[in-house]
Amino acid sequence: MTGELSYAKGAAVIGGGSGGLGAAVAVRLAGAGVPVVVTYHSNADRARELCDQVSAGGGDCTAVRCDLTDPDAVDELLADAGRRHGRVAQVVYAAGPSFGFHFIGQIPNEEWHRVVHTDVHGAFHLTQSAVRTFKEQGDGGNLVALITSATGRVAPADILSAGPKAAIETLVKGVARECGRFGIRANCVGPGWIDSGLGASVWQTEVTEAQRRKILNEMIPLRRLGAAEDVAWAVAFLCSEQAAFITGQTLAVDGGAQV
Repeated sequence: MTGELSYAKGAAVIGGGSGGLGAAVAVRLAGAGVPVVVTYHSNADRARELCDQVSAGGGDCTAVRCDLTDPDAVDELLADAGRRHGRVAQVVYAAGPSFGFHFIGQIPNEEWHRVVHTDVHGAFHLTQSAVRTFKEQGDGGNLVALITSATGRVAPADILSAGPKAAIETLVKGVARECGRFGIRANCVGPGWIDSGLGASVWQTEVTEAQRRKILNEMIPLRRLGAAEDVAWAVAFLCSEQAAFITGQTLAVDGGAQV
């Protein structure tokens, strides 16, 4: 018996895999021998760089352009991954649009509709297609969605993140409740302040020095930002066979900010 994580045979499809957190998940799973299929919407160069990085480490990575708000495109994405790798074992939703930080009364209508459409509809289509794929394969499967720890403790001016992600969290819990009898597990990982992707950009451009000190000294018990790899390890565990009896849960990776 070893302490290493083990995985069911088949591919991991990572929606939004070219982003900072999605890329870290892809690298972690590929490093464990899981073939990964990552999607991108517009950043083809970043997706190619990610696949080159994975290949250099001996892993198997395929990048596919896919609009997750298009259900037909998502169905074809998973069908192709199944044909290419024999089956789909893991589906990870790691996508999400960029957005500004506004108090609820000041959110532009078009901004709200754009974020909800991209995030909630994209997650729904990927989740629904994953459920159908797992059922058709007949031997279970695993779904993990990256949301935000703010669904547990909403921060001011952060509802454009927390609102859509709360809907996704409920969707995933619904899958856990409905589909456990088919051997399908479904969980969420809720990142807090992470020094990667959108979080890093916000930290540098929208948070003042005084706010940074307050966040680190008063809001995060561990008093540091998280790394993309912290999130990737959480996803890797929930995807593993060692997490076989865990479903319907949200694992916050936020340095204790929800405490």
